[in-house]
Amino acid sequence: MTEHTPAPACAEGDDIIDDRPAVFSTQPIVVHLYGKHSVNAEFLGIGVSGENALQVLAQKLFVAGFAPDRELRLIRGGDVVGRTTIAKAAGIEGDH
Repeated sequence: MTEHTPAPACAEGDDIIDDRPAVFSTQPIVVHLYGKHSVNAEFLGIGVSGENALQVLAQKLFVAGFAPDRELRLIRGGDVVGRTTIAKAAGIEGDH
């Protein structure tokens, strides 16, 4: 039988470190937008350049097993410029 080890308690306002593998995490995926045709999910080490770069990145994440409803937080020049989901960005909303 496998023993369950509960996560350590933390005080209100403390940062919670999500140490699950990235594909199972519920934290938003931060996507940096560069120019018109380049995106990078730096934490995951995935970058895409070319037409429809955000859509291609989202499709790659979906195929890799990331939840379709997982949030993508879009950053340009250090500012949050938008939010979407993997499904919406990949153009597969309703198809999964």
